[in-house]
Amino acid sequence: MPRNGFFGVKNAHFAPMTDEDTLTYDVPVPVAGTVEIKMEPSVESATSFADNEVWIDKQQDNGGSGTMSFYDVESTPELRALIAKLVGYQIAEDGRTILSADVTPAPFAFMCEQPGHITGKRRCLYKCQLSKPSLNAKGIEEKPDITQLDYDFSWRVVKLPSGTRTSGYDSYTGLADYEKFFAKVDTAVAPKVVATPAKGAQ
Repeated sequence: MPRNGFFGVKNAHFAPMTDEDTLTYDVPVPVAGTVEIKMEPSVESATSFADNEVWIDKQQDNGGSGTMSFYDVESTPELRALIAKLVGYQIAEDGRTILSADVTPAPFAFMCEQPGHITGKRRCLYKCQLSKPSLNAKGIEEKPDITQLDYDFSWRVVKLPSGTRTSGYDSYTGLADYEKFFAKVDTAVAPKVVATPAKGAQ
């Protein structure tokens, strides 16, 4: 039996949300230099008891949080302007970045890819928010350390036009959307409808 396994991360894309009510987005923008993406889902569980037994088990998906790390998010004016918008900074008339303190970060969809030994995986999270980046810079010693920027981020559950509550979607090598996955954020995702056998059918 063929065995698959995922490794690494690449093809990071950001798609700023243009309307939170209708879930519309700008075209996803690729960001080179992805070092690491950490994602930790936030799921709350609650159990209620009655008649000496479990009455209801309830699980709620609240999205999650994590860290994105990049080497190269400042190489072009366009990329600096995008990241500034997502973290709540501003761009000055002369192109400098103003480390603003009172600007609300813009929500966005985040997309990335994990290559696979056989089948690759691509993921989209619908509603994310970045925090201001952390930076660890030190003097060069025996070998140079390439400075990376670390961004704490969170993602939230949204309600799609289909009525589905979800935080995002995954696609895999061979599926119809895989080759054009990064062309747009797809909000038409809906659960597969499973036919119910007619009453009395064998």
